[in-house]
Amino acid sequence: MELTVIQQAGNGDISPAEALKLVFEDYKPNTRRAYARVFRDFQKWAGIEEMRDLEKLTSLRILEYKNILKSEGKKASSINQTMSALRKVFKVLAEFNYIGQNPFKSTVIRNEKVSEISNKGALRVAQLNAMIRANEIEPYDARSAALCRRRNGLMLRFLYFTAARRSEVANLKWEDIRQDGPFHVAVINQTKSGIPQRLKIRTELHTELLEWKDILFEYEIYTDWVFPSLSFRTWGKKMTGKGVNDVVVRLGKAVGLDISAHYMRHTAITLALEMGEPLQKVQAYARHSSANTTIRYFHDQEILQKNPTDSLPRI
Repeated sequence: MELTVIQQAGNGDISPAEALKLVFEDYKPNTRRAYARVFRDFQKWAGIEEMRDLEKLTSLRILEYKNILKSEGKKASSINQTMSALRKVFKVLAEFNYIGQNPFKSTVIRNEKVSEISNKGALRVAQLNAMIRANEIEPYDARSAALCRRRNGLMLRFLYFTAARRSEVANLKWEDIRQDGPFHVAVINQTKSGIPQRLKIRTELHTELLEWKDILFEYEIYTDWVFPSLSFRTWGKKMTGKGVNDVVVRLGKAVGLDISAHYMRHTAITLALEMGEPLQKVQAYARHSSANTTIRYFHDQEILQKNPTDSLPRI
């Protein structure tokens, strides 16, 4: 967190930036960067240069900033995320005695209402199939076109059927795909919770993965990664989460959609609910942090026995 420190308060020689870093050190790097970015943007808007400037902040001032974001056309969910980050930052500053009182009052700064029935972010199966078809004619580099089409089509199906996050797909290794009794699973080691989790892999998807592995061997691409980079600079090496996202963005644009990789996950979860899967099982399937208790409640084999992925339409 960038903040010019003119005067210290309460906690010896530790600076606010150091205090915030200490409190947020267990958060994922992306989360830490998001908090820093939100606070930096607010600092710039509010003209905060010294610690004493924070003492002058009021809930109404923060509410004014929230209304500015609304006037700029920011999405309700984005505004809520920004306010949530500011609420956390100010709470930390108050707890470490860098400000005398937390200026963020939830009774004044309420969340923007996000429609509970909105399907924004979810695609139709016809749109998913259109992306699959677009992948077959997309003008990839001729030297790697066949491999790109095979990898990208499989990646789309994997994102959809497993509701995996793009970083999880990028980090997936062949050793992570395992047999669990009669089921095939992908073990996700790098998760938001820090606890390894399992994704059930449908039988036909697992068959496609094995075929893809054979193809990689045929092309003498000996890699640990299930979805390796096919860029000539990083051939066979690990893809980045951005690389996975870029594939979905490109194929989305090919059929007139402005989407990201998260749409695949959103679609899987939405369709599972629409098709009547129990809410608790869908929460477990989605691995939402708020459903940790639900995930622990179900026995591992019960989750695999009738998993939401089994009900999703083919693409």
